[in-house]
Amino acid sequence: MATSANTSATGGYLAPTSPAPATDLDLDQVLQALVVGLTGLPGDWVRARWQPNDDLGEERPRIPSIGTTWCAVGVTDTMRDDQPAQIHRSAGDGSTILIAHETVTALASFYGPKGDGYASLMRDGLSIAQNREDLTRMGMALYDVDPVRRVPSIMNTRTRRRADLIFRLRRRVERIYPILNVLKGVGTVHADSGTIIETPVEAPET
Repeated sequence: MATSANTSATGGYLAPTSPAPATDLDLDQVLQALVVGLTGLPGDWVRARWQPNDDLGEERPRIPSIGTTWCAVGVTDTMRDDQPAQIHRSAGDGSTILIAHETVTALASFYGPKGDGYASLMRDGLSIAQNREDLTRMGMALYDVDPVRRVPSIMNTRTRRRADLIFRLRRRVERIYPILNVLKGVGTVHADSGTIIETPVEAPET
């Protein structure tokens, strides 16, 4: 993630000083654990949707046999609501917190002879509040779930059974920026009489 020593006092680009929300591999691991917990599929058969290329020095897992039921899951898009809130906090030197809400869309594709059944099992499991407790602890909530869709897939020139389940999560994202308190400055005061006064402005002592 971007880092910077800049503040509102130095000028230049500002980077958040707070931890980043779960993204990329961290979020993939959250979704993998969710699918495993709701379906009972072995962890080895629930995989991140996009695997690293061989040129990164990592060995890609082999595609399971056509008679094996397994799942590929991952985030397909993240949409942020318009107009995030910005709240200034005066404690210490001061900072501004940006609060936004996101909709995270995930796609779980179940391959194999029992793909439909496992997709339906996950869909129904998401309706149980206890099954969503881990999401709640991570600041996420279930938004909605699409119907299970059967989408034939061709792998290695062979047609495989595949059932897709799209579900959406909502989460609140907070990022803290080093926008400091204004201690003093020079401003122009427009009086009711129409006169203009140039005057220094200082923040009250706390």
